This record gives sequence, C-alpha cells and structure tokens, in this order.
Amino acid sequence: CDWNEVETGRNGRVNLTPDDCGRLGCDLDEGIAVGGALTIRLSGTEGRSAEDLRLVSSAPWVIDVLSSDTFGSEPEFRMLGTGAGRADLIVIDRAGYEIDYLPVEVATITELDLDAQADGLAPMTAIGFDSAFQAPTGADLELEVSGRAFGNELLGEMQYLVELDQAIAGAMRSDSDVARGHLHLTVPAGDHTLRITAPGGTSQRVLLRGQ
Repeated sequence: CDWNEVETGRNGRVNLTPDDCGRLGCDLDEGIAVGGALTIRLSGTEGRSAEDLRLVSSAPWVIDVLSSDTFGSEPEFRMLGTGAGRADLIVIDRAGYEIDYLPVEVATITELDLDAQADGLAPMTAIGFDSAFQAPTGADLELEVSGRAFGNELLGEMQYLVELDQAIAGAMRSDSDVARGHLHLTVPAGDHTLRITAPGGTSQRVLLRGQ
C-alpha cells in the first residue's frame, strides 16, 4: 500500500497511525523489524482529544520509545524495534492511567529482498552469490533493499551494513542512502560484489556485472 493504515486501540478510544517507517505505506499488521524505527501518531476516536496522552511499551526489550513530540492535538512517538516478540503499545493519560492499548509484533529480519531497476537489467545465477544482476556498462541502476520475515515486508527505517568494492563505491550517485538500503549508481564495467547485512545478521552477497 502507499498509505498509512490507521489502527484503533482495543478499547476503541484512540487511533494509532504509523508513519516514517521506511516505506510509502505503513501497516502495523505486517510487523516491525528488529532494529527498525517508526513514528506512531495518536488521535482520539469519535471526537475525543488526544492532547496530553502518552505512549509507552509493555516490553521495552521488544519495542521502545526513542523520543516524543507531545505538542499539539496529535502527539507523536518515535519507536524502535529492539527484540523479537510481542508487546502492547499502551496509551496513558497525564495521571498515568491506561486509556487504550494495541498489541504489535516485532520480528528479526530473516530474508532480504532486492528490487533492482535499470534499462537492460537481467537477473543471473552465479555460484556463491545470493543474487546476481547483469546490466549494460554505464546504465543507471537503482537498488532498494527491504527486510522480510514470515512472508511480510517488515516496517522500520533501519541501518544496513553495506560492504562495497571500490568500483561500486566510486560509481555511487549523490542521492544514494547506502546505510538505509537505497543505492543509485552508474554500472561500472566488469564483475563487482557487494554484501548487505541487516540488523540481526541476515545478509545477501550480490554480484553486479557490467558489460
């Protein structure tokens, strides 16, 4: 999806809307990645005010609050998936009483998905590599990395460890955000390798061939 899916707490009093999750559309039903950060915005249902409400976690070792912006009628909270498991996002009032809650799932990335786009790009099979692509030398290549588990693309802006050979590093365009899994480059001639590792250790070794 390319919109944010609003979730209503189990008591029906507060809406929780995910945002800034590393995707065009955020849906908490798909799970949050360990190491992934996202924003949760609170708003009241049926005309209720969300001003002065706060968001806490029942299990900070699963999902934790990094920061908050409580000014205005819809307070926002920056959350981080800290460990695999299930936790409740608990909405409390100024006095600390529970108003509403929403269970969420946090999972470790078990699979990396690579979306490569370039004119003339073709997938290959190469021994010793998890993914391999061939493209014309000089082609404009964009590569997007996403983390998955249990068949879902997990939510969260995260930092990948990306190891590049010298030629690929030198071919990167200025709008690349390598640590966040967005690579934009001019395809260099010859065979080149990169390795992408997600929080939790799942990795892919990739071959890029320019010819």
